[in-house]
Amino acid sequence: MEYVNYIALGCSIAAFGLSVIACARVGKFVRSTEDTDWETLANLTGDIAALKRTCQTLNNRLNGMNKATIPQEQIIQQMLQHQNVEPIARGG
Repeated sequence: MEYVNYIALGCSIAAFGLSVIACARVGKFVRSTEDTDWETLANLTGDIAALKRTCQTLNNRLNGMNKATIPQEQIIQQMLQHQNVEPIARGG
């Protein structure tokens, strides 16, 4: 039953070590963002919004959801022209 105590001690030491690492990371983040003011934050927010719109536009283009550049009347005319095409006779 002694091994249970050693396992508990090892888990406690590991948890303490991980919490020290987490505190160090939070401290590093706080130090790096100390000089950030509201104007910088507003600029970052605007930049993120512009990037989001760009990504959405690109995704729509990739998905084929963008507006057609050909007017609808021209598409209908092309469809009517293609209906007049005779089918190819296949011989055997």
